Amino acid sequence: MRSEDEMMKLILDIAMKDERIRLVTLEGSRTNKNVPRDRFQDYDISYFVTDMDSFTSDDSWLDQFGERMMMQKPEDMELFPPELGDWFSYLMLFKDHHKIDLTLIPLSQT
Repeated sequence: MRSEDEMMKLILDIAMKDERIRLVTLEGSRTNKNVPRDRFQDYDISYFVTDMDSFTSDDSWLDQFGERMMMQKPEDMELFPPELGDWFSYLMLFKDHHKIDLTLIPLSQT
């Protein structure tokens, strides 16, 4: 299983190597010092991007995060209408049991 440091490095390295990603934020329980760390905490990440369609049209760029067991894309589901407007999210569970909730936010909306 990858360590917390390895996961954070991976998340930041992906952003640093892709010129379409201009800003990275971490949200959720990992940002709250009052929440005790546990092995079930996920990584709530936002990437602020310049070209949303280039990300959402081909999911292969997500492979660099690791081997996925499952992935959901709530904004692509037909049962419920999207709640995030032009934002797009990926809920990913990896074979090493890490979970990343990644939201793409168009830089033009900031």
